[in-house]
Amino acid sequence: MTSPVRRALAIVAVLVVLGLVVAAATLIRPQQPDARQVGTAVAGQTDAICTVGTVGSGASASPSASAAPTATTLPSTTVPSTVPTPAPTDVPTVTPGAVPTTTPGAVPTLTPGAASTTPAQAPAAPGGTASPSVTASASPSTSAVPTLTPGAGTPSATPSTGVPVPEATPSTAPTLVPLPSATAKAVTGSVVAVASGPTDTGTDDPTGRLTLGLLGQDQSGATVDRQGRGATLAGAAAPVLLQAGGTIATTAVGAVLSRSDDGPEAGLEAAPCLVPSTSAWLPGIASGASDRTELVLSNPDDTEATVDLAFYGRNGRVAVPGSAGSDVPARSSRSVSLSGLIDAEGPLTVSVQATSGRVAAAARRIRTAGDAPAGADWVVPAAAPATQVVVPAVPGDQGSRELVVTNPGELRTTVTVSVLGLQGPFAPVGAETLELGPQSSGTLALADGLAGTGSGVALTSEQPVTAAVVSTSARDEAQADIAVQPATPALVRTGVSAVATTRDVDAELVLSNAATTDVSVHFSVRSFAGVELRGGDVLLAAGGSATRRLTSPAPSYVVVDVPEGSSVTGGVDLADTDGDVAGLASVPLVSPDTSGPPPVVEQDPAAGR
Repeated sequence: MTSPVRRALAIVAVLVVLGLVVAAATLIRPQQPDARQVGTAVAGQTDAICTVGTVGSGASASPSASAAPTATTLPSTTVPSTVPTPAPTDVPTVTPGAVPTTTPGAVPTLTPGAASTTPAQAPAAPGGTASPSVTASASPSTSAVPTLTPGAGTPSATPSTGVPVPEATPSTAPTLVPLPSATAKAVTGSVVAVASGPTDTGTDDPTGRLTLGLLGQDQSGATVDRQGRGATLAGAAAPVLLQAGGTIATTAVGAVLSRSDDGPEAGLEAAPCLVPSTSAWLPGIASGASDRTELVLSNPDDTEATVDLAFYGRNGRVAVPGSAGSDVPARSSRSVSLSGLIDAEGPLTVSVQATSGRVAAAARRIRTAGDAPAGADWVVPAAAPATQVVVPAVPGDQGSRELVVTNPGELRTTVTVSVLGLQGPFAPVGAETLELGPQSSGTLALADGLAGTGSGVALTSEQPVTAAVVSTSARDEAQADIAVQPATPALVRTGVSAVATTRDVDAELVLSNAATTDVSVHFSVRSFAGVELRGGDVLLAAGGSATRRLTSPAPSYVVVDVPEGSSVTGGVDLADTDGDVAGLASVPLVSPDTSGPPPVVEQDPAAGR
């Protein structure tokens, strides 16, 4: 072997040895993680939207001695497609430009003042608003309210449709770009919010806080800074932002409640506050001769959101010009009149998919019988399409019950219906199955098969579906009302409704168990001061339901503890048994600590040094 070759081999051998030494040193010394891969987990930032009143209407807050929800009728307001700033309020007691004030040892209150749900540079709109009021339970803290995060709402999951759309059913709607805004009278409502954790009776500084304030404003109108407590923002005339953080972030839940004795929205309307998401499915809307639906899209973030709308009718997809690429400005709400887009009798579902940003989507459905009002309610997102879904808390009182099911996929499917009754599951008479074509919605009449008791409805299908039940009240010599119960996911650890009892309204807790084994749950009704008013255990049979009448002093909220891995769902049904309107509404139970996004990871630049 020549000398140059020997030298080359020696150099290679030395390099190999050096590489082995370096590798061994790396393995032996303590591993320091790369700063790009290490993060500090911090609480996720979410904002829940409590949809109420009229988009583009301002509202102001004033002290009130009552926490009971109130409602009044607003004048007709035309909202342009760009979200407007409200006109000056015509309520005599309002003092424009006021700011929040606090008094040591008392609940923070908000002096009446002009307010807006949109940025100030938007054009002004005509119309006035009613003045809301604020009530809350006493709290020893008077520290400033930070911008915090909530745990309320009903999250939407990833959409199941990502497939080419077959030929759509033509729509008779005119070409309207951008989408038309809503023109409607609306009632004001009360927004209630609770920190549903075990009641904090200590005197130490609060470790969390929940606030309610009009979307697009920096001032808050109601505050909760102790676990177990609740607060009410009464008379809200526009969408409200719920924020919570610290230890309250995973226990905060809110709801909206409106009550009116006359007008297009006569009756009861109720809905949970919603965490914005990138996907939402709303079965149970309608746009025909006897129904009007207004879709409200709210964006709490500092950047604009863009959404695509897709509609599923009885005969398939409904082509709607202008439904793609609709913008929702930052920190504002936008109202879209579906009646100006679609004239389609029969069942209808809208899918809201955000292509940028996120929104909270809710729809106000108003029904008429000729020229007379026939009910109104908020339609909120249902559980994302799946092969097994449950619609909880279907009222058991008199009146029709229409099951609306939507199949967003490209294949036909057969849906099997089972009622989760008091004695266990059974097939409803005449509504055992439903055949659905691709990308279409269908209905079944359930009233005759529900046995007259509050219950859940379980659906099983070959293809993913989503669903809701539209319930209509019936009482002798009383005007009818409607309530929409959406499909919901199973509860995780706890389920909460911020509304358990309210003044002059009957309330019933309905719990259902879709599993094949019995399960025991515990419920607790609490006052807004954190005092337990009633509690007890409930045994739910496999595939069964149970009900409890709620009669505790109002206002109150309810917390239901469920075992890990259970298939329990539920809600609170509200009924007005007196007066000229047979008011009806439902509030589904939500799991607050699973309603927001996963924790945000912040990179630690010091790691790896």
